[in-house]
Amino acid sequence: ISLGGNRVSRWKVLRNLGIVFLLTGIWHGAEWTFIVWGIWHGMFIIIEKICNLKKFEEGKHFWGVEILRHLYCILIFVIGWVIFRAENIGYAWKYIKNMFGVLPLKEEEFLYAMPYYVDRIEIVTFIVAVFCSIPILGNYLESKNVVIKGVTNVWLIVLFFLSTICIASSTYNPFIYFRF
Repeated sequence: ISLGGNRVSRWKVLRNLGIVFLLTGIWHGAEWTFIVWGIWHGMFIIIEKICNLKKFEEGKHFWGVEILRHLYCILIFVIGWVIFRAENIGYAWKYIKNMFGVLPLKEEEFLYAMPYYVDRIEIVTFIVAVFCSIPILGNYLESKNVVIKGVTNVWLIVLFFLSTICIASSTYNPFIYFRF
């Protein structure tokens, strides 16, 4: 079914984006979490279209703006994946509130529960992911010689294989699309 492409009025483009992301959520499964996940991503695409953020991205910016853009993107995707993987909307909402410290926990309870939820490999992975997602390292390496670039490429390949090994050796997880 053709929705008219992007050479139509601005309103129709926004409507089409909303429809596509709603259908994407429905396609992933017959649970409300998938539908909300689709709407969540569609909502931010529509907001970016309305605010015309493409023009903002084309200009040169202060490095702090670049970091904020990356954090914004990570935040949207992390919350989206919480919604996607949650058993139901209530659980997703509780999980998100817990992520941001909204649920009341005493300090002792938090410190006691932390090793249960986060182990050392996850902390190291998080630090490496944040460091690699900020373009400072990439910009620095672009200005250096070919040897450093080669070492970086080898390191990234090793990191890729180590990540693949960690994923493959994890415990059994049922296929997510069976949840309809």
